[in-house]
Amino acid sequence: MQNHHAVVETIRTLKARYCRYVDTQNWSEFAAMFARDPSLRFIGEDGVVVAEFDSLDEFLAVTKGYLAGARTIHQVHNDEIDVISETEVHAIWSMEDYLIFPDVNDSRPASMHGYGHYHETWLREDGQWRLGHLELRRTILEIKPKENAA
Repeated sequence: MQNHHAVVETIRTLKARYCRYVDTQNWSEFAAMFARDPSLRFIGEDGVVVAEFDSLDEFLAVTKGYLAGARTIHQVHNDEIDVISETEVHAIWSMEDYLIFPDVNDSRPASMHGYGHYHETWLREDGQWRLGHLELRRTILEIKPKENAA
């Protein structure tokens, strides 16, 4: 087994890549970060699930569509990483994201600025650490509507 410190540093590096891949819309590298059968949940400030995926393909299709043309920044910090076993790591990250959407006539807002915590399980598959479960629990989400919105 890798030593505890090496595993923690690996997970930190992978999460940094996760953020960069989303912000640069590098979807092939982003997709490769996930386990074979990941579960993904996104929970609003009120504790209600706003999106849930058990299919990576579905999650990627929705994410690509929603972020098409957007400029984004995702940042994580204050990590709490627990090495559970040789094949499982639990991590919690404080997060902040800011999304600016293109000025086109669609249902997306002008921008979103949010905060919260990622709760994750990383699994070792085929010798690589991959995201098996991701749950984003929002604490703050500020949405600025488009000025021409009805």
